[in-house]
Amino acid sequence: MKLLRLPNVVLLLALFAQVTVYPFLAQWAYGHTAIVLVDWAILVAALRAARASGSEMLWGYALLVAAVGLQALEALSGGGAAQGASLLTQAAFHGYVVICLLRYVLRDDIMTLDELFAAASMYALLAFTFSYVYAFIEFMVPGAFVINSTNNADNVTSWWELLYFSFTCITSVGFGEITPVSDHARSAVMVEEMLGVLYLAILISRLISIGRRASLGSSRGD
Repeated sequence: MKLLRLPNVVLLLALFAQVTVYPFLAQWAYGHTAIVLVDWAILVAALRAARASGSEMLWGYALLVAAVGLQALEALSGGGAAQGASLLTQAAFHGYVVICLLRYVLRDDIMTLDELFAAASMYALLAFTFSYVYAFIEFMVPGAFVINSTNNADNVTSWWELLYFSFTCITSVGFGEITPVSDHARSAVMVEEMLGVLYLAILISRLISIGRRASLGSSRGD
């Protein structure tokens, strides 16, 4: 299919796949290894979809190598300082890809199909970025995020639960079973909520602007 040749279509499908298969892989004996491999594949797809070039690509690959290396080190060491560094690097890489995708989407006055999927991928990646920020805050200040006992029998706040929380924040759903209780956690949540609302407003405004320009151009041609 021609649609699958578009890098941002592949990236968006990969993000959906990761969210869908994660609960199944987490229960598998070798699930953690599979999750790490899937995550690495998505990181590569994200960098390719960002359409970075020159120094942007070099910075992207540097962050990619750092993210993969620290994630592997975390898996081998079992946590500790490597876990905190890995979470920060993951947040930096995902944020960097979001910036590159934003540049790609805003580079001209024409919204191609791949750019449209890039806008969707960017929205999802923004939620992923903040999930790593939240996980780092939780790593530094255990208990910064509290989950009610009904939904958290093991009393552990995992990255997966924080990813779910991030999506509820950016979409303004806010089911309420996860609560930020530290000042740093609440600050990060407010930033994500503002960015989520602003992103949708800017994207809708841009699409309307492009549509009007196309309509005016068509009218003048007639």
